[in-house]
Amino acid sequence: MMPPEQEQSDHWIKVSKEDMDETWEAQRNGFYRQHNIPLQSVYTGISLSHASLARAKFLNGDPIEEVRAEFAQAARCILKSFRMAYDPADPDYVGDRWPPPNPQYTGKPGSVVEAKWLDPGYGEVSWANVGEVWFIEGIDYALMAADFALAKELAGWFRDPPDGVLMDKEVNDYAHDLKLCVLEAWDEALARLEAHAEYYRAFPPTRNDYRRNYCTLTTALHGIAARDAARFNEGLRMQLDFYAHEANGEYRNTDQEFICDDAVALANLGLHRGLPVTVEDDRLPRRLLIEAA
Repeated sequence: MMPPEQEQSDHWIKVSKEDMDETWEAQRNGFYRQHNIPLQSVYTGISLSHASLARAKFLNGDPIEEVRAEFAQAARCILKSFRMAYDPADPDYVGDRWPPPNPQYTGKPGSVVEAKWLDPGYGEVSWANVGEVWFIEGIDYALMAADFALAKELAGWFRDPPDGVLMDKEVNDYAHDLKLCVLEAWDEALARLEAHAEYYRAFPPTRNDYRRNYCTLTTALHGIAARDAARFNEGLRMQLDFYAHEANGEYRNTDQEFICDDAVALANLGLHRGLPVTVEDDRLPRRLLIEAA
């Protein structure tokens, strides 16, 4: 795979920095308060800009310390969203401010309809911003930053949100499995992952969709928990093969075309566990990986 041209890397770096500057300027000017946008959404949104900047800086050949610093900042932004939801000690805690005291109703005036909560606004908690995918993204960024303490801190805050809205079983299962592995609760993680591996054997994915994606990630994570290098690398290869379709589709001509975050993150977690990475793939750059423990 050919690397991006210098002009393209420069553009991604410029756009990422501009996005972050504009976001914080809007916050200072009260834009999000005026438009009733939850502050958690600002943090999770800007995490994507930090991650994009990290990838672009890596592709630009910048020092790995600078690249990891940007990934760490992306993870901290997601951690901030979780602390706002769950940590009363956080100065911006809003976890007790939803739903609103007076529900609004949908439908025509006078009609009998079911009460429906409005979307959360500024100063209210957004449970969507502490969901499974944001947690997985945050852990990926922390592991790509090689900051295992940061990953553990974020894992400590993850839980099923109190509004009861969960993502599909495969996504929710993987998020909880990942949490246990990051926290090094290996016995509990292995028991869950063996059950989930059996689930995928009984109901294998038949399409190149989210189920196949989480099957590949679960395979790699199962190998890490079991300290099975062959299964670990099998899962990495499966993920990279899956990701190739995304890279040539949705992520084409973006910084994400060139780096598979999930594979890099799990590779670093596996290396931290003492497993070798034998898979070779351009989207799993060796320079982003830590030294084997």
